Amino acid sequence: MTHQTHGLSALGLPRLLGRGRDRTAWSWLQKLRRAMVRPGRDRLGGQGEVDDTYGGGVEAGGGRRPLGSKALGAIAAQIDGKGMGRIRLRRIPAASASPLVAFVKHAVEPGSVVITDGGEV
Repeated sequence: MTHQTHGLSALGLPRLLGRGRDRTAWSWLQKLRRAMVRPGRDRLGGQGEVDDTYGGGVEAGGGRRPLGSKALGAIAAQIDGKGMGRIRLRRIPAASASPLVAFVKHAVEPGSVVITDGGEV
């Protein structure tokens, strides 16, 4: 699950384990993913970027910010040298200042430099 480039899908897990039921594999995969998240993990520090994003695949006629069945989330990435270091993700209810600021306060250490695109905040 952690060594594959694109992670592990619920369809790939039964093949890996030699099991035939997709529903059982999906349930196991969800439990493994929940177990991998540390609730008390360190917040990001130093310099980082924060933005909102929509996830959920391609929908016809979506435009720049498609709604429909898309999930809205926030992402914070710590800048590490020339690239990106640790990240934090969270689903948020709206792309407005209040949920984004709450996410930043939870994910980023006070005193850190946060860069945004300024789109909604």
